[in-house]
Amino acid sequence: MIGITEYALPDIYGYIQKHQERDFVFKFSAMEIYNELVRDLLSVDNTPLRLLDDTERETIVEKLTEEILRDWSHVIHLLCICEAQRKVGETSINEMSSRSHQIIRLTIESCSRDFLGRDNASTLTAAVNFVDLAGSERAS
Repeated sequence: MIGITEYALPDIYGYIQKHQERDFVFKFSAMEIYNELVRDLLSVDNTPLRLLDDTERETIVEKLTEEILRDWSHVIHLLCICEAQRKVGETSINEMSSRSHQIIRLTIESCSRDFLGRDNASTLTAAVNFVDLAGSERAS
């Protein structure tokens, strides 16, 4: 499946290559929502996950796997795992239609290389959520 995720991530990696003055860490997590249950797409355990509200941050998905990305091939590997784990079914116009909502969360942390290891170092954190709604793909 080629979607916005596969187009956006190379742009993000390109930005990082241009900003060598910062140290970056990428974290990748993926979940699906199917029949009102949340499931970790990076885990073989099908146990539904609990959602917790944190008033100071955001909604937290308890026990959601988060992988630190090593390189582009690792991204592709994780996307393939997600695709294989996702619930799909046949519809009248598409034989492989997604039956679940998928959320891929990319968390990016960066710190100036000049301040690494110092007490006064500050880390910037951003998160991007790529959402694929059930049945939103085009018919083949």
